[in-house]
Parts: sequence; structure tokens; C-alpha cells
Amino acid sequence: MTFPPSQKRPLARRLLKPLSITASTALIGTVLYYNHEPSRHFMCAIERCGRAGLVGVRVAINYKLMLSKTYKDSEEEARAKSNCHTTSANLVLKALQKSGGIYIKLGQHVSAMVYILPPEWTSTMAVLQDKCPPTPYQEIEELFQNDMGTSLDDLFSEFDPVPIGVASLAQVHRARLRSTGEEVAVKMQHPFLDEFCKIDMDTVSFILSTIKRVFPEFGFEWLSEEMNESLPQELNFVFEASNANKVRENFKELIETKKTALIIPKIVWAHRRILCMEFIRGQRIDNLAYMEEHSIDSNRVSIELTRIFSEMIYNHGFVHCDPHPGNVLIRPAKKSRFGTGLNFEIVLLDHGLYRTLDDQLRTDYAHLWTSLIRGNEEDIKKYSLRVGGTSAHKLFASVMTGRSWDTVNTQDLSTERSQTELEKMTEGAFELLIDIAGLLANMPRIVLLLLKTNDLLRSVDEVLRTDQDYSMTYVVMGRYCAKAVWDDIRSTLLDKIRHYGLSIKLAKELISAWYEFESLEIMLWLYQTKSLWMDRIKHFKSPTILPSDQTYQQHL
Repeated sequence: MTFPPSQKRPLARRLLKPLSITASTALIGTVLYYNHEPSRHFMCAIERCGRAGLVGVRVAINYKLMLSKTYKDSEEEARAKSNCHTTSANLVLKALQKSGGIYIKLGQHVSAMVYILPPEWTSTMAVLQDKCPPTPYQEIEELFQNDMGTSLDDLFSEFDPVPIGVASLAQVHRARLRSTGEEVAVKMQHPFLDEFCKIDMDTVSFILSTIKRVFPEFGFEWLSEEMNESLPQELNFVFEASNANKVRENFKELIETKKTALIIPKIVWAHRRILCMEFIRGQRIDNLAYMEEHSIDSNRVSIELTRIFSEMIYNHGFVHCDPHPGNVLIRPAKKSRFGTGLNFEIVLLDHGLYRTLDDQLRTDYAHLWTSLIRGNEEDIKKYSLRVGGTSAHKLFASVMTGRSWDTVNTQDLSTERSQTELEKMTEGAFELLIDIAGLLANMPRIVLLLLKTNDLLRSVDEVLRTDQDYSMTYVVMGRYCAKAVWDDIRSTLLDKIRHYGLSIKLAKELISAWYEFESLEIMLWLYQTKSLWMDRIKHFKSPTILPSDQTYQQHL
């Protein structure tokens, strides 16, 4: 079929017009992307939002298809669930890694939620704790020049362009100060965070609030609330420097008297996006091969880490809330530190996320843990309500301890979690997802961070505990809790005595509280002494240095 020339021209124009508009739009878009900062920001923001939304839809479809199928038996259904968890988690992981920044931070939160999410999700997200994409060196140079008004070469005689560690918000480079020759670690914030942080937080909030509107009972909007509260401080390294200095001051006496293995890197100087601090060599705390090479007993490392965080929580009320293995290093001790009975030091890094517990929460939290250790259900009810604001004390106890209620109720927290119990907890958590989500949604934000801290410490403890004596963790923590509880009750009763005078009732309450404290203290001390002598027998021919009984008692 042929068209007369008069009809060919309009048809050609009709075909060429949309092509020319498309080409012009693409050209203008390309020019704006590379030459107009607001336009580039808008286009990248749309891409990041679209990526997050698309992955959410794909994950939803995965679960919809999996749940809609019929399976011949429970084993086939379990395999299908596991495959769906793994596939969906990997989809989300790739999207988080591509977007970076607070999306990786969100993934880190997910990796710590082993009390609620299947292991396929938490183990997949675990790589985000210390394996994040680095910022190119050229962009790091530009950030330093912009923020400091000088070049890297002006301040440092050496600066390794390859980062020694990359996290969600920053990366760390080894360097040497030109002025003093001191070897330092320079923490540099990822430059794109300034550009995308606000839009990313808004996107996460929108996605979670949308889920909340569609599924009112599925309340995870607290994740965005927590990130909105925490991120502004984590993105300002001046706050991090202040936290590091404060925790060092809190441990000053123990550090000076060498009664702790804790090391906090010295801060050299701090700016909002750049932090310069003392460089300390060491390995991740979960590197068992490194410990064996240096004759370090990983079980003692676990005990010391528990003691350090118990000191923070129950004595100081100022708590590092992100103790994942990438933030805790282990190294052999110098000779001067051998007097503590320990041949290692624990280096605590990344002081961006801290929370302060007021005295009431600190002591209530200690009461709750002593109740859990004793298996006292009445007190568990009482302090679950005071700490977590919940009457679902059995569910809260399981979330707190990572154990089934049967284990808590039989005072059996000191036993190792069996594979059967782990599977039961994981399956139960998934089945009770809505109940747990509701529990967490109504909980004070600070308690959520304490739960996260507990869970991270518990996972590290299970890696380090090669002797399978899990009770020592509760012995150490329990003694701190018991002391905090006794101090609280004694102070309250003495105030009443000073105000009203001594009465038989107050005297009985004081004696009863003292007896409760002493009985728990004696029980824990006896177990600790037994474990110490068993440890001595086990290590009789070991080169690892063993402390004297007196030193070790003081140490714990």
C-alpha cells in the first residue's frame, strides 16, 4: 500500500514528534543531572524511592505466592517458608547495599532482631554490620577539603586510601599526623548522606506508615521513629567524641587501677563529619583463631564483656547500644595489665549510639533481670509492666532473654539454648509476629535499644562460649543486678526511716531485702567459685595466665 506524498509528510511528523520529544527530554535530563545539583538530587531521590518501593512489592508477592500454595506435609511447607525468607532477604539486602546510608542502618536493625525474625533474614542482614560499600577515595579527599579547609596532605604525612573498615554511615582510614607523627584512625562520613539522609528517612517512614495503614496490627513504625531520633546524633561526630570521653571518664577509676580490660580510643579532634582518634590494632571479638594464636581464653573474654556492659547499665546508666562484633576489638594485653589476671584488652569502638537510663529505669531493669534469673513470675509481671509497659510478661520475658517461657519459669536460663528450643523460638516468633510487633510498638524507645544491646551481647557470648558454661554470663550480670536492687531498696527504706522513724515494719522490710540480696549473692558466688576451680583444673597445664581467687573475685 502506498501513500500520496501529501499523506507521507504528516505521518512522518506524527512518528518523529514523540521521538524528538523523548530525545529532547533525555538530553535536557542528562544536562540537568550533571550540571544542576537540585535536579540531580531530585532524580536520584526518585530512583532511591522507586527502588525501595519495587523491592517491597516483590517481597510482598513472594510471601503471597508462598502462603497461597497447598503443601503435602509440614516439612515441604517449612522448606517453602525457608526458601521464601532467603529469597526475600537477599532481594532486600541487594537494594539496601545499592542505596547505602540509612538503608544499611535499617538492615543492621533487622539483623539484630533475632527475637522476632527468622534466621534466614537476620543471618542475611548480618553482613551489613561490617561489610558495607566504601566511598571512593577522591570523594573522601573532597569531603576533607570542604569540611577542614585544607588537604589531607597538609595534616597527614601518611594516609592510607584503602579504608580499614566501612560501616553504614562512615569509613575509617589509617593515617599519621604530620605535626606529631602519631598514628591515628580517621573516621570519615559518607558524603552522600548529607544529600540523601532526609529523603531516605522520609521514605522509610512512608513505607512503614503505609504498612501500618494497610495492616493496622503490624506495627513497625517504631523503627523509623527510632532512626529519626538516633541518626541526627550519629551523623554528628562531635556527639560521638563526647560519648567516648564520657564513658572513659565513667570507667576512669577501673582503668587507672587496671581492674578492667576496657580500652576506649583517645579522641584527637572531632568535626561534624570527620573524627580523628588514636589508632589501635586488634581483631574482631568473634575471631576465635586470633585468640587461640595469642593464648586468649574466649570464655574469659565473654565474662569480661558482660562485666563491662553490666557496669555501664547497672552502675553508670550510660549505655553503648551497638556492641556488634564489628564495633568490639580484642588484642593481647601489655605486660603492665597482667596484674588484673587477664592477658587481653577489649577495645570498644563507634560511640555514636548511646542512651542514658534514669535511676528509676536503671533499678527497675535490674529488678526485672533478678526476677528472670530467679524465675519469680510475680516479680516478672510487676517489672515487665514498669520497664516495658506491658502486661504480656511471658512474651516480654522471652523477648528479653531469647529463651522460651518454660525455660525462664524453671529458672534454667544458665543452660545452653538447644537446637530444638531455637527452632521453637524462631517458629513461635514468626507465628506471633503481630503480637510481638504490638509489644514492641508500645514499648519505650530506650527499652527497644536495651533489647537490641542484650541480643547483640547474647549472640557474641554464644560465639565465645567454647566451654558451654553459659551460666557464668548470668552469674556476672546477676551480681551487678543484685547490688543495684539492694542499693535501691536500702536507699528507699533508709529514707523512710529518716522521715518516719524506725518501726518494726520498716525493720522487717530492710532485713528481708538484705536477706534477698545476700541469698542471691551467695548463690551466685558459690556457682562462680565452683566454676573458677573447674576452670583451674581444666587449664592446669595451659599457658594462659590464671588470676588469684581474690583478684578474680574483685574482677567480677
